[in-house]
Amino acid sequence: LVVLGLYLIYINVFVNKHQLKLQHASYATAELRNIAAESSILPSYMWGRLENILEDDGYIMSNYMLEGRLATQDAVPSNEFLLTDQSLLLLKKLTDGDRVKVSSLMKDIIRDFRNDDGSFRSVFKRDGSAPADYTTTDELIFLEAYIEYYSAFGNSEDLENIKTLIGIIFDENGMIKPEKQTNDTYVTSNNVSGEIIDDGDPSFDSVYGSSSAKSDSENVFEFMGVKISDINLELIRNLENNDLLPQGTYDKYEGIVLSSQASGTIPYFAYAYTVNDKGEVDYIYSRGRAATMSVSESLKTMINLAKVGKLPDSVYTQFKANLINDGVLLSSYYIATGLTGGSELEQSYSDALLLAALQKDKDLYTNITKIIGIRVATRQQSRALYLVFRIKNDRYVFYGEENLKTYLVVKGMFAV
Repeated sequence: LVVLGLYLIYINVFVNKHQLKLQHASYATAELRNIAAESSILPSYMWGRLENILEDDGYIMSNYMLEGRLATQDAVPSNEFLLTDQSLLLLKKLTDGDRVKVSSLMKDIIRDFRNDDGSFRSVFKRDGSAPADYTTTDELIFLEAYIEYYSAFGNSEDLENIKTLIGIIFDENGMIKPEKQTNDTYVTSNNVSGEIIDDGDPSFDSVYGSSSAKSDSENVFEFMGVKISDINLELIRNLENNDLLPQGTYDKYEGIVLSSQASGTIPYFAYAYTVNDKGEVDYIYSRGRAATMSVSESLKTMINLAKVGKLPDSVYTQFKANLINDGVLLSSYYIATGLTGGSELEQSYSDALLLAALQKDKDLYTNITKIIGIRVATRQQSRALYLVFRIKNDRYVFYGEENLKTYLVVKGMFAV
């Protein structure tokens, strides 16, 4: 009886009774790793540097500024830890298969990031100065990592935490709860429809509207909505298949995401959606400047569609053409001209790399690795050798998310 009792305790506390059936998009990795290696993107070396530079007592810091050339320019660790970064770290450690280490990391995350109501804060600082705030984006990324952890090593307490988190993110019908979204407003332009009515060459502001010089609340557009890029179709399908979301949730969201494409000739997706008084879905296409669409947000939506095999070929083909023609990944798509422009999306190359891998497109994958490779530390004396950097005020900065995600994509792990 004692042995039986101890066995039942073990089963209930240490073993995940509710075994999850999870499906993941996959892609061949060996050839892609070789392509990445030609641009000095070497996962095995990257991980060692990540641990040495960005790791702090088991967590990955959000960023780290390397010491400068002058003696007075000391290294600057951010000393803040993002939930999304620890989610990527959790996925990395899961593939190592070390139950003790991955369980220890999850225990620390629950201790430091979990709020009293079961939500998880976006940022943790060891001095306790970070607020308990969170966003749906952060919690969905963590939820994906959590169900992977539970399926491998979790227990009944983890399952209860997962169910609580699902209840915070989704409503009783399985739909993501809307949250406050904020967009900057702009002076109205007569040309936002795309029809050029100026004589001669129109100015940029006459097409897209001039940015409002005021900063008070009347110039901010606020609404309750759901970001299209937050709709992780693969995650939603896995939750539904394991009876953690109502049946039919995936089909509803697949329709919402596919319908968020601006038009058959515009290969980008809306920023968010709202539900009107009639229960109909309305889309908000521009995040900021009128008649523009966010490339980074659309790129995440393309990944969500590609993971379930639903990304339209025409959308991917145009995205690829824009990236190759521009030579870099640019931030905005201009509806009136059909061109991309704006600033370079340095933080989104790892997403573009994942999209190319999911599409099994070696040509685009090669192109993106070459762009990333320009920003890989290759000086043998550098203690950040093989990490991806950005330059800020003539200083080298290394971001946890960028390096972790690049590592995971090239390594070929199941969920990124």
